[in-house]
Amino acid sequence: MASKVPSVTSPPWSLATKRIVTLVVLGLILLVARQVGAITWTAIAIAVLLAYLLAPVVTFFERRLSFIGSYEVRRTLSVVLTWLLVLGVFGLLIGLVVPATLVQLRQLADDLPDLVESTQQDLENLLNKPITIGGATVVPWEELSRMLGTGQDDAEGAGLTASLQDTILSLADPALGVLGGAVSILVASVFALIMLFYLMRDGPLFSDYVISGIPDSYQGDVRRMIHELGNIWNAYLRGQLLLCIAVGTATYFAALILGLPQPLVLGLVAGFLEFIPNLGPTLAQIPAVLFALTTSSSTISGLDAGLMYAVIVSLTYIGIQQLEAIFLVPRILGHSLNLHPFVVLVAILIGSNLAGVLGVVLAAPMVATIRLFGRYLRGKLLDEELFPALPVVPAQQTSLIFRVMRYWLSKRFPIMPVEVADPPPSDLVPEPGDQRSDVSEWAL
Repeated sequence: MASKVPSVTSPPWSLATKRIVTLVVLGLILLVARQVGAITWTAIAIAVLLAYLLAPVVTFFERRLSFIGSYEVRRTLSVVLTWLLVLGVFGLLIGLVVPATLVQLRQLADDLPDLVESTQQDLENLLNKPITIGGATVVPWEELSRMLGTGQDDAEGAGLTASLQDTILSLADPALGVLGGAVSILVASVFALIMLFYLMRDGPLFSDYVISGIPDSYQGDVRRMIHELGNIWNAYLRGQLLLCIAVGTATYFAALILGLPQPLVLGLVAGFLEFIPNLGPTLAQIPAVLFALTTSSSTISGLDAGLMYAVIVSLTYIGIQQLEAIFLVPRILGHSLNLHPFVVLVAILIGSNLAGVLGVVLAAPMVATIRLFGRYLRGKLLDEELFPALPVVPAQQTSLIFRVMRYWLSKRFPIMPVEVADPPPSDLVPEPGDQRSDVSEWAL
């Protein structure tokens, strides 16, 4: 005989009890979150971002495997194919880019002492010129040498060996800490890969699971918030990847044309720093300008090392940035972020203190996300429209290249006609949004 299920006898909670319990639960969550290390949070964030970036590829393979009846098998196989594709692309890049980069880095290491010596000599010649201020004559180089103590006798450095030995011994304990940190990073990386697999496989189910746990009256708001967040993060993450590739390639060819040393290294630096909004492009031209100040052009005769060469290099970098801002950013990123540069720079400073490099890279979309939640709260508090309609952007006159690309894509990925002669079989009904037009949009 089945036992009788006990009934619930507690009365409903009062409003004050609900508030107290809510505050206690939130306090416990924050307390636990503060105890979690930065490495763990970084691993979780990287797994979520990679799963989000690779979601279109998984969906692409899943639609091509529609003949497999089981959703779990189809989704798992799509994830495996995506991993194989990503590993293949990385292997190809490593085989093509890494050897050439190592050769150029080795050449840079060989040339660096001569570059430093020539730069020091030029700087010494410049600063050895006396400057008269009022009634006093000052030689800047001598003053700098006196301040840095470079003119002291060698006898004062007799204890240098002992100091180095003490320094090496003092680094023993930090070395053990570094070894423990490396083990923690390795363990976090393994967990990140496992989390990435499950996020890629079950990602579409997470949003529905979250929405189902929200009261019915707010489910529409949450769906709209997820839609708006998708616009922000889609435009930034996937668009930023395209911008990095475009800027890195343009910088590489510009460095080749101008005859700068190590053009591949300069292109990679420009591509990686493109992830830092507003500040990254400025930092990317610093090594190129230094090369122009210390070495002559290898392709343009008469363009010797000096200020004129550095100005030409700087103007070339600025030109690449302007072309990117005019032609690429509106078409790739759109107006989803629309943040003032001052706000972005402040967010970069705060993000670097909170999460290091990851905080710098994700500063702009995080500010846009916070602004979205703030706009929702403002609308609820002041009874305003929660999501005001965006202004209509007038159609821009596209260039010949874009028209040719659009024509080729329309031929390569034609849109299915609305009128269908014979309806598809009931067991092969495509999922919502499974059209050829989606493929062209993803390709763009």
